[in-house]
Amino acid sequence: MKTEFDVLVIGGGLVGLTAALACAQAGFKIGVVDIAKPNDQLDETHDGRASAIATASFRMMRALGVADVLVKGDDTHAGAINQILISDGEAGQAPSPLNLFFDSAEIEDANDGEPLGYMVENRRMRHALHICTKASKNITWIAPARVTGFNADTDKARITLDDGCVLSADLVVGADGRNSFMRKLAGIGVIDWPCNQKAIVTTVEHDLPHNGIAHELFLPSGPFAILPLTGNRASIVWTETPAAADAAMKLDDAQFASELARRFGDFLGEVRPIAPRWCYPLSFRHAKTYISDRFVLIGDAAHAIHPIAGQGFNMGLRDAAALAEILVQARAEGRDLGCELNLNLFEEWRKFDNTLLTHACDVFNRLFSNNFAPLKHARRLGLGLVDKIAPARSFFMREASGQIGDLPPLLRGQAYNNTSYESDAL
Repeated sequence: MKTEFDVLVIGGGLVGLTAALACAQAGFKIGVVDIAKPNDQLDETHDGRASAIATASFRMMRALGVADVLVKGDDTHAGAINQILISDGEAGQAPSPLNLFFDSAEIEDANDGEPLGYMVENRRMRHALHICTKASKNITWIAPARVTGFNADTDKARITLDDGCVLSADLVVGADGRNSFMRKLAGIGVIDWPCNQKAIVTTVEHDLPHNGIAHELFLPSGPFAILPLTGNRASIVWTETPAAADAAMKLDDAQFASELARRFGDFLGEVRPIAPRWCYPLSFRHAKTYISDRFVLIGDAAHAIHPIAGQGFNMGLRDAAALAEILVQARAEGRDLGCELNLNLFEEWRKFDNTLLTHACDVFNRLFSNNFAPLKHARRLGLGLVDKIAPARSFFMREASGQIGDLPPLLRGQAYNNTSYESDAL
């Protein structure tokens, strides 16, 4: 087995595999270490979630070849988000008429005529990433394997596996999720705080077409999101207090469908759950630093947020794109891939944006997840006012589609193809 790499990615999840693929496309030799057998994560019952992929993030997926697996002519696993309707209300009642409506047609120049984003089921994305990483000559999978030790010196970083094998690399990337073992091995602490909420996730089928409209209905206990998948299907993210979520999970199928209908209304006709239900506790977690000696954190290992804005996966993709660009520039300038300068560049590039979005999501969740009358009226008025201000709508739409900020080449749709070039991203 190959034991020496340019970069070792610990964690074979969505962000870890994207980072591996991005760095491999740029010509680096990558090892992917994961605790699970690769095929174990491809089963339909492994993960019922779907992710909102911003326009810029989907351009990255095109540049990496992942979109070619997801979309083959008319056969697509990516549901377009053409419009977003944000409203405030209570279960069983009509939402407030003061709402916020985003339409991709308003920013078609900035988005090159693309939608605001795409909804992709996680299992479909995982399958596409597996196909692409397995096809890459620059990626070696080491799985199933459990990391038991990590150390770094001026020369290399070394990972010890549970079978005694030692792997070495110039840089180790921790992409092993919000409960990251690599983060603990590197001695990096976290700041975390609970939301006192759980999210129920499932997929439903409905009689009428959704026309690519994503709905975010803010209820007193938390947001209820209806997110357009392909066909007459939608991904549901139903946020509740822990007690209410646990009770909902115990309902039989007919009772559960009835509770969904109370929140849905009838605008999509009859709604039928067609997948198992999953329930996830929600919280915020942010690493105190993203870096250590020859080590960097990305994705949920660095920052785990509330799904309120659908930006968690996109934050991880931006981490991956930024890291790949820094390594490409380091190679062009003759720098050691794991040097302190590269690590500092990454943290400076990503931590401010991630911190800002993390706290913005927390504020929005606190603002909307309550039934305090003065606050309820103020937020409804705020939604209505923003809806009337075209420049404000345009800004939020460009932000949601990933068009704002210092974008690495991959997020602009530029593939590396094993070559380096001058970039204005750094």
